[in-house]
Amino acid sequence: MSATVSRAGILRGMIEYRARFTVEARATLDALPAERRAQLDRAVRILARDPFRRTSTAQLGPDEHLRRAYVAPGVMLKYLVAAATMVVVAVETFDETAYLIDEIDAV
Repeated sequence: MSATVSRAGILRGMIEYRARFTVEARATLDALPAERRAQLDRAVRILARDPFRRTSTAQLGPDEHLRRAYVAPGVMLKYLVAAATMVVVAVETFDETAYLIDEIDAV
């Protein structure tokens, strides 16, 4: 996946947003295994079609243009939408096999 997913244009009557990544988000993305990067690439392309979609996305704070989306198992993006650009500011990954309730000392 390049630094810019240049798929801006018309798709099914909607504007498709250009996806860009901050340096930090790009570093996290680049550190992922190839399979997870491919999964995230596909998710970003889908999200770029409608970054305000009702499912899987949520507004962060009072500004609807700052959002988060759970895009794959154990992967969440935080992004900002401005004009026809979607800027991914953070890529957070979670190990979904380790939970607090599985700890030996949990009561």
